[in-house]
Amino acid sequence: MKEPFPHDFRAILAAPAKGLSPRKILAASLFLTVGYALYVIFTYLALLIDGVSFDYIRQSYGFFPIQWFTFDAITAKVLYLGGMSLTVLSVSLSIMSVAVITFEELRGDFFFSAFDAIRFALGRLPTMLLGFISLGIFVGFIYLLGILAGLVARIPYIGELLIGVFYIIPIFLTLVFTVFVVFVAFTAVVLLPVIIAAQKRKEVFDSLLQLFSVIIKEPLRFAWYMAVTALLAKLASFVLAYLFYRTFQFSRMALSTGGGDRIDRLFNSALAILPTDSQVVTFITQALPGVHFGFSFSRWSYSADQSVGAVLLAISFFLLFIVIYGYAVSVLSVGLSRGYAVIRRMKDDYLIVDEEPLSPGDDYANPPLQKDNRELS
Repeated sequence: MKEPFPHDFRAILAAPAKGLSPRKILAASLFLTVGYALYVIFTYLALLIDGVSFDYIRQSYGFFPIQWFTFDAITAKVLYLGGMSLTVLSVSLSIMSVAVITFEELRGDFFFSAFDAIRFALGRLPTMLLGFISLGIFVGFIYLLGILAGLVARIPYIGELLIGVFYIIPIFLTLVFTVFVVFVAFTAVVLLPVIIAAQKRKEVFDSLLQLFSVIIKEPLRFAWYMAVTALLAKLASFVLAYLFYRTFQFSRMALSTGGGDRIDRLFNSALAILPTDSQVVTFITQALPGVHFGFSFSRWSYSADQSVGAVLLAISFFLLFIVIYGYAVSVLSVGLSRGYAVIRRMKDDYLIVDEEPLSPGDDYANPPLQKDNRELS
């Protein structure tokens, strides 16, 4: 049975509640974990190629090289940027996996699982890659034309004259459109996965068409929905992080009652392994950027003992941290998906909620009434 869907701003406000779903958080968290693992592997390889010893990397960063690195070797730079790109791609996949669950809920299918969403996202990965590559090729082609136009300026006398005459039309106007395409490409990281998740078939052209249509026809509505959704995701993830923080304190107190100082040292050692003072952590532990309202784990991370138990406990803390970010991505994806359904209704008079689910089946919650056989005889 489909839930009533308001085709207005109220659809966005439900994102924190709709995003607090185990299957959505699980799907988002799995892709975030894979993206982070790829980032660590490629960063390690880039540092090793750049001449940094493995022991120094392990002692200085461990499994959390969370900062911006500069490299001397070209290969190291390419690997590092490649790892960053794969991480961004994983974030887009996490958004898509949550979005397809959201659209299936709007269509009336509440049994679309997290693993169905993961399979869907992986199946649509080539479509999303072709979309990103198409935008990159277009920008690269226009940039190449700009380079060729710049070479014309090397012609004595005539070259500078031609640049001056044709600068506004077509050089400047073409580059204005190119800058717009670059902006759309950055927006596509979060919007294109939502658009692809709303499609029944794998279509690159239609995805890009809808991407540009949303930005051109409904820029203010999309910007407003995006801003509100991002704020809701930030505040919702902070509330969940605060709940985890208080649970951490309570569990530490309860376990210490029985285990004594051994438990305190174990917790301190586990937190010392984690980058509790990094910006990635403080982004979650602070209510809003620039607002000094939040909490911190740094006061407990002062032990140098790294036993096996401490490492395992640190892994548990890390997974809980991934869940918090998974919830943030879930809220962001749900808000964008529901907002996209509203935008399609506004700009195309098209109702996504009237579509059939991806896997239509019998409504077991509301089975059809069967006539009595005596009435048929």
